[in-house]
Amino acid sequence: MAGQEHGRTIRAGGLGRAATSGVLWLMIQSLAARGIGFVSQLALAWLLTPADFGVIGLAYTVFGIANALVSFGVDDVLLQRQKVMTLWSAPAFWICLSLGTLGMVGMLVAAPFAAAWYHSPELVGLISALAIATPIKTLATVPSVRIRADMNFRFLAAYNTFEIFALQLGTIFLAWLGCGAYSFAIPIPVLAVIKAGLFWWKAPPRIARTFRKVQVRYILGSSTTVFATRTIIEIVNQGDYIVLGLIASHSVVGLYFFAFRFSAQPVRMLAGNFINVLLPAFAQLRGDPARQTDAALKACRLLAYIVVPFCFLQAALAGPGLHFLFGTRWSAAVPYIQILSMGLPFDAVSWITGSLLSARREFRLGLMFAAISLPLFFGMAIVGGLADSAFGVAIAVGLYYFTYPPLCSLLILRRCGVAVPRVLELYIMPFVLSAVAIGGGYLASFLPVIRAYDLSRIIVIGGVGCCLYPVLLFLLCRDVFDQLAQRFGGMLGKFPRLRVAAASNG
Repeated sequence: MAGQEHGRTIRAGGLGRAATSGVLWLMIQSLAARGIGFVSQLALAWLLTPADFGVIGLAYTVFGIANALVSFGVDDVLLQRQKVMTLWSAPAFWICLSLGTLGMVGMLVAAPFAAAWYHSPELVGLISALAIATPIKTLATVPSVRIRADMNFRFLAAYNTFEIFALQLGTIFLAWLGCGAYSFAIPIPVLAVIKAGLFWWKAPPRIARTFRKVQVRYILGSSTTVFATRTIIEIVNQGDYIVLGLIASHSVVGLYFFAFRFSAQPVRMLAGNFINVLLPAFAQLRGDPARQTDAALKACRLLAYIVVPFCFLQAALAGPGLHFLFGTRWSAAVPYIQILSMGLPFDAVSWITGSLLSARREFRLGLMFAAISLPLFFGMAIVGGLADSAFGVAIAVGLYYFTYPPLCSLLILRRCGVAVPRVLELYIMPFVLSAVAIGGGYLASFLPVIRAYDLSRIIVIGGVGCCLYPVLLFLLCRDVFDQLAQRFGGMLGKFPRLRVAAASNG
């Protein structure tokens, strides 16, 4: 009933309003998650050693690839059939559960081999703990697709915020108890159970024991390309850890893992939430390619002008920030954070263009881009690792994200009829404005007196950068400034008390 009522709301209010509301809710969630994740990262940096981060980073290489294998793209196929989703829920559910169980068994079998490969006996226990979560996570797949199809992003934002808070709090508590690397692994299966229960309560699927074999063949056949694409992407995502795990110590891997988690958070949270909103919206606009492309381009611009300055600010604050909080304990991670924070934001737009391909059912093109990325990424990472260990890998990864994902997005949008200058603007202007604004704050932090204190440098970098960027945006990209102001104004309008308080303070 809840899904039907929400569906009526969407039809009454319009797809655009539902998508805009979804973006606002998930942007709020992203900001909350970023704050929670930042505090958690600092707490864990106090409680754990680089070696602890390194071991769990290696365990995640197996866990991440296994989860990509079991997802198989069933959710994307099911989302494409949202009008008759009830008829397809049962085969989708049993396929997901079967794959999840196979994934768990595969991880348990792979654990001793991974431990021998990385010369880390403790990986057997860590991978086993993570494996338990694999089939449990699949229980929420079908309800999650139903919630996304109904565009109930308020519930998704609330749950995601809760999950991030619970995960980080649980990890910190276990680290405080002295659980080491297991602090990252133990909360995951627990939260998988909670998510399955809540999502089944919110959107209970109709799961019959019998269904037509033709449905299974269709889902598996349609999912094969998505499955291959996701698997390759996940192998690429874990590629830097795979390379480093073979050539560097656990402490060095841990420093890189810490830096990558810190650098990737704004991109993955914001871009991930954007596609959660946009993929079902794009699917509903499949019959109107022009509107679909226009919506994708607007979303790309919005995301680019938010993510790039955020990441540049992160790079500028890394040095004085980590030194202020931890002294020299994590100083070796600063160059990695700076390099990755400069490269990763250029991957953000490709998340949206990739979801555009999925909505248009151009899965083979997505597979082609992924297949090219695999040897390219590993080739660059191996060369960088052999040249200068973790620092070389960080440079290679930064260059990869700075070049290949933008090239893919350019080709996809050009294929949809978007002019090349409009695509290049998505990268050039955010880069230039962020470099000037954040770079100005960074240079100002080296003025006499200011440079002697980490806290004063942090204040100057943040203050100058955060004030100068919107001014430059207003002067040079007025349409983007107005779009952002409209979005955040709408967000403020969602909360009357905040609006009244803002008016009274103004």
